[in-house]
Amino acid sequence: MNKEIKLISDYLNKNDIKEAKKALADKNRLRIVYLLNGKKDLCVCEITDIIGLSQPTISSHLRLLENAGLIVSDKDGLWVNYNINRQADLFSRKVIEMICKDLKKDKQILSDLKKIKAIDRDMICRKTHK
Repeated sequence: MNKEIKLISDYLNKNDIKEAKKALADKNRLRIVYLLNGKKDLCVCEITDIIGLSQPTISSHLRLLENAGLIVSDKDGLWVNYNINRQADLFSRKVIEMICKDLKKDKQILSDLKKIKAIDRDMICRKTHK
């Protein structure tokens, strides 16, 4: 077993990290983590457009990830921007690093990355808030 996986396995068995385990137990939340790790300042409208789920569902996913300490939010005028929590504990940062490494060739992730390159916040948010 690789050292990082053993470290995570030991941590999961010794510590009560229900929030992080729950937050990372859904493929769409993993997709969100991957997106936020690669791009700074994504708002709910952008994530909704990329992932293809409803805004309330994306908000719920973001809330779980934020409650687990994996992501942070910051209000900026009209938008609430979401980012990876770069101040998270070492375990959380390692988990995010491993997730992103593991998912980098995933077909859905590759599709998401294409969408993120063409994203226009002003256009998406205007369309969403009409």
